[in-house]
Amino acid sequence: MRSSESYPDWLAYEPKLIPPPALMREEGITILEEWFRWGEEWSNLLRSHGGLRPSSNVLEIGCGLGRIAFAIRYLVRSGTYTGFEIVQRKIEFLERTFHRAHPHFSFSWADVHNSYYNPRGRMLPTQYRFPVSDASQDLVFAASVFTHMLPENAAHYFAEAARVLRPGGCCVFSFFLLERYVAGVVRPFNFGSPAFAFDLALEAWGGDFAYVNADNPEQMTAFSSTLIGRLAQAGGLEIAKIVPGLWSGTEPAAAPTQDLVILTRPA
Repeated sequence: MRSSESYPDWLAYEPKLIPPPALMREEGITILEEWFRWGEEWSNLLRSHGGLRPSSNVLEIGCGLGRIAFAIRYLVRSGTYTGFEIVQRKIEFLERTFHRAHPHFSFSWADVHNSYYNPRGRMLPTQYRFPVSDASQDLVFAASVFTHMLPENAAHYFAEAARVLRPGGCCVFSFFLLERYVAGVVRPFNFGSPAFAFDLALEAWGGDFAYVNADNPEQMTAFSSTLIGRLAQAGGLEIAKIVPGLWSGTEPAAAPTQDLVILTRPA
């Protein structure tokens, strides 16, 4: 008899790459369709805004349990994919399953401190070096990672992204842009809940950064596009375009969920 924590073989192609329900719930996923939806959306976004090609060398910041890697595993054929994640058990699952099935997809644990996801992390975010060599990547992306970071840590990640990108390479990062947070506007899904009430500020960043939980600032954060532009320029990147997300309820035609910031490393 199958365990209730296992999925039947007919549920998805390569079902062994799908995490068991208990592990999936750690990412807030309780419906399997949500797993596939997120990955397929980002697969499309990376092709349309990040120039993803079969030959691309790709780095994912905060790969989680491999939702997006799963969706692009047959798109990235002659290139490579590297993902890193601060929750160790997620990387253990991916190395045990995904990497064995697709050796050109590799996953690395980054024991980086985050007050929400990895409070016992031994390394400061500003000390972490991305696990790929200089000027080796065509595309760096982060899906809902900077939404859990402080500005000083985001600044370091921008600089690291610039280091590993080839000249002309591209970043696709998602944010909650603070200027799109408008009080009184009806926001879709659960984005109108207190979990997305960006009403707290840090004096050092003025009105360009906000967060939700006073006891755990990295639980949910929002940046202004002005601050992102400053941090990007300091790190060696330039904003190419911004694609509004639907989360704010202010955009009639929007990208799925969060705002997208597309950055490039000048050639």
